Amino acid sequence: MSNFLENLIAPQLDYEGLKQDDKFVELFSNLYRIELFKEGLDLILTKLQQKNLRFEVRYIKDWDTNVGCFLTENQTVFDRFSNKIFPKKNLKIILRSLNCNVLAHEMAHALEYESGIKLGEEFRQAIGYDMKDRQASQLALRSQIQRLMVDALKAYKPHQFISELFARYFELLSISRNVKSNGDFTTQEVMDFFVNTTKFIKEIFNPQIQKMIDQTIAQKTLEIVKNVKLTTPNLEFSKQFESRAQKNTSFAKSIKSNAYWQASWQKTQEIEEKK
Repeated sequence: MSNFLENLIAPQLDYEGLKQDDKFVELFSNLYRIELFKEGLDLILTKLQQKNLRFEVRYIKDWDTNVGCFLTENQTVFDRFSNKIFPKKNLKIILRSLNCNVLAHEMAHALEYESGIKLGEEFRQAIGYDMKDRQASQLALRSQIQRLMVDALKAYKPHQFISELFARYFELLSISRNVKSNGDFTTQEVMDFFVNTTKFIKEIFNPQIQKMIDQTIAQKTLEIVKNVKLTTPNLEFSKQFESRAQKNTSFAKSIKSNAYWQASWQKTQEIEEKK
């Protein structure tokens, strides 16, 4: 199946320096370890197949601290059958670091754009219910949420916050132990804390993009999902001890908290549906 991915990705992959197709394909395929990512990854492959998306890997310059960005490029296409010129938008993802988290983050921006969905109030409410006045009981997860979704947002303008939080949720999942066996927390721990955000992706966002996916690609990647799964992600003894200690003191509280926030969002949705 690596040949299948390489045949779709490599023609749409440019390098400023050393060619690293194998590494790129491996990083991309490893993201299929997150079940929630499948529709998004399938859509990325669909856009690559349509020659509507390119990846570009560049060197990090001394003055440039940005490790990636997503761009849209305006072009015109001449249709010789109708003898007309049509506008066309091509997508480009620039990466200055070949890591799962950078790849997941920038692809999330591309998926948001391509989906046509407006994150607006539904996503704002979902992530707001998950984060407001709450902290993850798992210490490493708590630290990463603070770094990625609180501290890092200070560099952005307020109108960019929602889009960044969306991309950073994908990034947070990409550094979980289910993608990287030496990660400090599991995918499930991330999803259990972001219960409403996960529900939004699963029940609203993914169904929205599903209709845009090439169904042949969707079928073929089922095999990738089976092959790349980590059967037993590594878990150091210290983390096992920390996890048990936290569960003894805060598990019941966490369950109650998650149930409360999930119920709050569901209630809000019911009100919106009756309008």
